[in-house]
Amino acid sequence: MRVLPGMRQQQGEGRARGRDLERRIRRLLRSLDVQPPLSVPDLCTALARRRGRRIELRAFPLQSGGPLGAWLETPNADVIVFQKETTPHHQDHIILHELGHILADHPGPPGTAVWESLLPGLKSDAIRRALLRCSYDTEEEQEAELVATIVGEWASILDHIAPSRQSDDPAVRRVQAALGDHQGWL
Repeated sequence: MRVLPGMRQQQGEGRARGRDLERRIRRLLRSLDVQPPLSVPDLCTALARRRGRRIELRAFPLQSGGPLGAWLETPNADVIVFQKETTPHHQDHIILHELGHILADHPGPPGTAVWESLLPGLKSDAIRRALLRCSYDTEEEQEAELVATIVGEWASILDHIAPSRQSDDPAVRRVQAALGDHQGWL
């Protein structure tokens, strides 16, 4: 699995680690040419294009008290499963959290027994890595949640202050960004 440059966690503690993560996210999103208003599916498409690997989003009615989302790495694609029965805003946050796991290349737990019990008939080699979003007691979960929070907050602010896009042509948008009022988002 190829990790995007600069996304592996670097040394540092607490606030320094958070600032470093924020800078890395900002650089990545700038390089993806993600513009406000943020569309999480468009972000996934841009990231998939960069990584050379499909990202599939699948809403699913997950059981109450269980995970709200999961990242499943298969041989051909990354599949993000998210709670179908919640608000669109919450769904976006869940997806951004799972993208945080992908960006940081977090390892999944060994074995696929949990998936075989949840998805009967699943071939043992169908999933290479899986991460569930249940709690935030590990460093990986905290980092993924920080990614989701940072991107969500930036998007929320910029969706209100950035001028609406006047062109779908990336070259025109770059000129508009260079000559327009720079908001400092991505």
